Amino acid sequence: MGWRGWLTAAGVLVIVAGGAADGAAASRPAEVQVDPAAQAAAVDAILQRRATAVLQHDEDQFLADVDPYNEELRASQKVLFENLVQFGFGKLTYRQGDPQFDQTLLDKYGPTAYLVSAAMEYQIEGIDEQPMRTPLGYTFVKRDKQYVLVDDTALDTARPGSPNREAWDAGPVLVQRGPRTMAVVEQSQVELAKSILADAQVAVKAVNRWWLPSWQGGALVIALDDTSVRSADFNGPLWKDNSAVATPVQRADTAFGSAYVVVNPRDRDQLDARLLAHEFTHVATAADGPSAPLWLVEGMAEYVEHLPMGSERAVDLAKYRDHVRSKYLNKAKALPTDKQFFGPTQDSSYAIGWLAVDYLVRKYGLNQVVGLHQEMAWQVNSQGRRDTVMTAQLGRTEAQIFADLKRG
Repeated sequence: MGWRGWLTAAGVLVIVAGGAADGAAASRPAEVQVDPAAQAAAVDAILQRRATAVLQHDEDQFLADVDPYNEELRASQKVLFENLVQFGFGKLTYRQGDPQFDQTLLDKYGPTAYLVSAAMEYQIEGIDEQPMRTPLGYTFVKRDKQYVLVDDTALDTARPGSPNREAWDAGPVLVQRGPRTMAVVEQSQVELAKSILADAQVAVKAVNRWWLPSWQGGALVIALDDTSVRSADFNGPLWKDNSAVATPVQRADTAFGSAYVVVNPRDRDQLDARLLAHEFTHVATAADGPSAPLWLVEGMAEYVEHLPMGSERAVDLAKYRDHVRSKYLNKAKALPTDKQFFGPTQDSSYAIGWLAVDYLVRKYGLNQVVGLHQEMAWQVNSQGRRDTVMTAQLGRTEAQIFADLKRG
């Protein structure tokens, strides 16, 4: 029989089993008292033990609070633990959020079922400059006077973009490190990991050389079989044509953070230092904020991608400028809007974005353009605000910059 509801009395939740619907005499309903404070405290202790277990590489402690009767869950939690240990967290904690009501869980597990949102706060050594955060959803049940984890997927459908889509949630993985770089691949892909790290180290140096010398963070590249990792969905309309995407990571203490690069599994053989330098430019500038126009954001990344880079073949920039002007700029009527970076106008938008940033750097200098992005990135993204900032920084609006490009 389903549980009829929640009754509060003196801070204690009393769960009453359903009796006769017409009020007729029936056997006395069973009552189970649940103390919310004690429930929350028990879960806090479990979360703390799990974090300590990862940092101390103690698998037994990590699994101690997992339902002993659920072999499938225990197996998946074992894989999760092994993955988490590989990432090399310098800091890790789990913070309990608000309890969530789900009648189906009460029906399935009984009155002590406790669904809670949580945050995993962590810092990967050599990659994250600050602690980061990712959301979770856990279901606990009291068994033999002890709460145990019985499910970690209950909030996945409610929040499809976050829980259980991190790289460590994707089944058994292999994590390989290099200086300021990390590659996450399938367990058998050792050579792919080596190749990624070699290209990634060239790309990190390129970003420091050509765009942001002050960036001291690292770059995480996720190249798994999964087509949906983090916020990237390579089967969806936005990203299906992208070879890689820099997906945002939220800092634990602010709204802005960094980014991890996720590679389209169909394009892993196309990875090279230039493609990674493009994405790492997004990683390096992510902390500025998300509000800069995409012609500037993607133009910066394209700018770094096309400059001299290790052993990569040099790009004839003068020839490429002429190509972009004749093929794309001559047909354009304005700088591309954000929407034009997706779909059939994608190629022209990236190319014109590159041309605009290339022009700005040559005319105003790199530091001025870096400052322009920093100023635009944290503010409201509107045409009026863009023009105000650009006029203050460069003495030109977006329309005037486009007219300058047209004149050559």
